[in-house]
Amino acid sequence: MLKRFTPQLALLAIICLIAAFSYVKSEVIPTNTTTDIAKTVIIDAGHGGFDGGASAADGTVEKDINLQIALKTAYILRLNGFEVIMTRDSDTGTEDDESEAIAKRKKSDLSNRLQMMKDYPDAIYVSIHLNKFTTSAANGAQVFYTKNYKEARDLAQSVQQSIVTLIQPENTRVVKQGTDSTYLLKNAAVPTIIVECGFLSNKSELEKLKNDDYQSQMALAIVGGIMDYSK
Repeated sequence: MLKRFTPQLALLAIICLIAAFSYVKSEVIPTNTTTDIAKTVIIDAGHGGFDGGASAADGTVEKDINLQIALKTAYILRLNGFEVIMTRDSDTGTEDDESEAIAKRKKSDLSNRLQMMKDYPDAIYVSIHLNKFTTSAANGAQVFYTKNYKEARDLAQSVQQSIVTLIQPENTRVVKQGTDSTYLLKNAAVPTIIVECGFLSNKSELEKLKNDDYQSQMALAIVGGIMDYSK
């Protein structure tokens, strides 16, 4: 899945593997310390199936890039000892009945993603999306968080900082609390963030987002933030 590693990516991968080894050792050797930080992560590849999400001027559809970054993120998390639950791992939605009208299918899809939070109450929920704006100048990843859990802001900040440090040093965006217009953030049943990985409306950023190596870098950065939060 992670096909063409640059030296920087190789170094990051080694760091991840070292962390994985450290985690395994901590599981084997009993200690008297405990932590309430979740080791289960729900990775949500936004949209899918009937719902393509945003689309770029060249026809690139958000759902496809979301899935690629989500799959890479899940892969690296598992290497590091996390249990990973994915809302989807192919080009499908999560709705119950595909014969329903689009509005009903969308409602069912969101309800089922929310239900996964309820099924794993000790997890954190990381939803992967792409942004789009009316002007092409907007660029850079930005993380949004639910107001329902105070830990969610810490998680968002950790992921945002990891992305800036590792792949977007010019990014000055800050984390933001989600509004009630975002269903999953409004109704979140576990600490939840949405990672808007970049803008489809920015030609330069779009080319990066379509690139397999860059998707791997973004996945590594997201995992780095999750790991830092989970210390």
